[in-house]
Amino acid sequence: LQNCDLAQQSIVHIVQSSQKNSQNKDETEDNHDGGILKTLERESESLTRVDLSTSILPSLSAGLAVILDTTKNSISLPSEKTGTSSYNSFYVFCKNFCQAVKPGKLRVRCSVCKQGTLTLARGPSCWDDVLIPNRIRGVCQSKRCNGNIAEFYFKCGAHPTADSETSVALNLVTANSRYITCITCTDIRSPVLVFQCVHRHVICLDCFHLYCVTMLNDRQFIHDPELGYSLPCVAGCPDSLIKELHHFRILGEEQ
Repeated sequence: LQNCDLAQQSIVHIVQSSQKNSQNKDETEDNHDGGILKTLERESESLTRVDLSTSILPSLSAGLAVILDTTKNSISLPSEKTGTSSYNSFYVFCKNFCQAVKPGKLRVRCSVCKQGTLTLARGPSCWDDVLIPNRIRGVCQSKRCNGNIAEFYFKCGAHPTADSETSVALNLVTANSRYITCITCTDIRSPVLVFQCVHRHVICLDCFHLYCVTMLNDRQFIHDPELGYSLPCVAGCPDSLIKELHHFRILGEEQ
């Protein structure tokens, strides 16, 4: 754990291989502390190290969303603060405290007792694993609880949070680990928003804010019967409406 880049207030979760799920639960309860340490030595994965950006960032790009040559990977990406962690896997909109887009922390709990005592059968590998309920199973280590379904949620990573305080994940916002230029200003910024069009066009958050404000003032938001009012890719790509409307929180409460 000393070699892991864990932020303050972090919680490490154990991922147990599926063949070990049949282990006697009573024995686990009797030897809880020792069992956790042994499992950590055998096979562990912290949710803080999970990276789902590969499922949304483009592998091949067209137009202005060009992946830079690998010889330029020494470029330092602009971030909100200098001296902060160089990479964040998740971003959330912190409504209560920060009222801004902030790095997030992925957490998991038992869907039955709501305690963070669930041993996962496997870690999440894509956003659907996290956002769609009942995708991942596990074994709850709490006494008198037979829960076996994982419930994922997010917390703001910019400040300490209470157990009941959660934030909405912005699944289209990610660290720009592939140094992709913004489709609008052509700068290399991080984090960025990745439209889910065929080309996976990338836009920096400043340009996304300007795009949203412009379309709002021009009354160009598109009404979808299922989603409500949303916006497509800034390049006008088909089938690219933003489905998670919390991304538009970047406009601010007044808007």
